[in-house]
Amino acid sequence: MLKRRLIAPLALLAAAVPVTTAIAGSGTDRATGGGQILVSSSGGAGDTIAFTAQGTSSAATGQVQYVDRSGGTGQGQAVLHGTVTCLNVQGNMAKIAGVWAQGGTFQLLVADNGEGAASNSDLVTLQNNEPNDCSQDMDDSNQSTELARGNAQVYDASQ
Repeated sequence: MLKRRLIAPLALLAAAVPVTTAIAGSGTDRATGGGQILVSSSGGAGDTIAFTAQGTSSAATGQVQYVDRSGGTGQGQAVLHGTVTCLNVQGNMAKIAGVWAQGGTFQLLVADNGEGAASNSDLVTLQNNEPNDCSQDMDDSNQSTELARGNAQVYDASQ
């Protein structure tokens, strides 16, 4: 009976280890994250963005959700939900493009600047009505905004 008690947990542990290793060493580019874009220096709540994407510039899956709170506190807010059509990752930068469920297209540029207090803030740029492909350069024309109260993670499978 004691032998059975030890074998079952060890078998479960052995089965879980290869799965964890496969995820960590995945050959797939991906970008995930979310947070707020502060609208004033007072630190009040700003627009919210959340995203997850994996794949390539020709075939990607994922979702983007954006909550526009520019109407002010207690005012109506616009919630946009998008489906990812492409992902292009180069180092710590990711371009995510897709189609809004409400109509229109988007491009989201993400810069993952590391983790912890000693790193720079992660940056995002959301552009509407841009081509929903990743063929263009990753140039945000200096329109990046700090991602506050959140985090972005970009994984380049080629590195």
